[in-house]
Amino acid sequence: MNPVLAKLTFTADDWGMSPGINSAILDMAQKGVIKRVSVLAGSPFVKHGLDELLQVKGLQFGLHFNLTLFPPLFEEQQDAFSPFMDPISFHYKPLWRLRLIWANPFLRKARIAAATDAFKGQLEKLRTLKVPVTYFDGHQNVHLLPGILKAIAPELKKWRIRETIIPSSLRFIRKRQFHSAILAARARRIATRLGLFYQPLWRPTLRTLGSPKKLKRKVSRKTEGLAILVHPSAVNDLENYGIRDRYRIGRVREYQALCRLLKSLSSG
Repeated sequence: MNPVLAKLTFTADDWGMSPGINSAILDMAQKGVIKRVSVLAGSPFVKHGLDELLQVKGLQFGLHFNLTLFPPLFEEQQDAFSPFMDPISFHYKPLWRLRLIWANPFLRKARIAAATDAFKGQLEKLRTLKVPVTYFDGHQNVHLLPGILKAIAPELKKWRIRETIIPSSLRFIRKRQFHSAILAARARRIATRLGLFYQPLWRPTLRTLGSPKKLKRKVSRKTEGLAILVHPSAVNDLENYGIRDRYRIGRVREYQALCRLLKSLSSG
């Protein structure tokens, strides 16, 4: 393996969201670029290319815990009483509605119970697919919501999952997302209390992503054990499947940047 790539821990999010996303992740994993893959257990395309992905040696897998996209799994007690589910579409409610639920003190017990049930169902789904889960994170960072880490701690202990990914509070502050910055800081304290190891997260710009020199320089300034987050997709196909996600073209550009990175390293 290229010595530069060996030092970089690329983590790909959203496996299962679409065939285009799966194809890009699989390609980069087979070429040794991506080393960790976060999987959306309840996604419609979770099995698309999964057998090939599981054959990639040394690849780590995580549960991309989800409460805002797709219908809940059958194991998650899919009924109209679930606070996260739209009773008309039978899909999870979007993030802004999830935040309203979390702000409602009268739904505290129901939301924690439902979130725990969802985590169990999604983790069990990956186990039935023979995906060896070693860590977890959250789609749209839902794992940072108050109460979730403590609620799922017994499941983490049961399945010996000792690692998570928590974004930097500074990243949220730069985007003026101050509430998310507070949640991330709080989650780090709780994770430490629970004995969880958490990796710092860095999401590079497209310009940095395609340049080995810039990547190496940036990573050398960051904390050791850094998770470099990427969201590649071979094609822009999310709209074709009616998937609610605003980050579309950027995914294709990320994949192109990773291809340029690989080409540059191969020729250099």
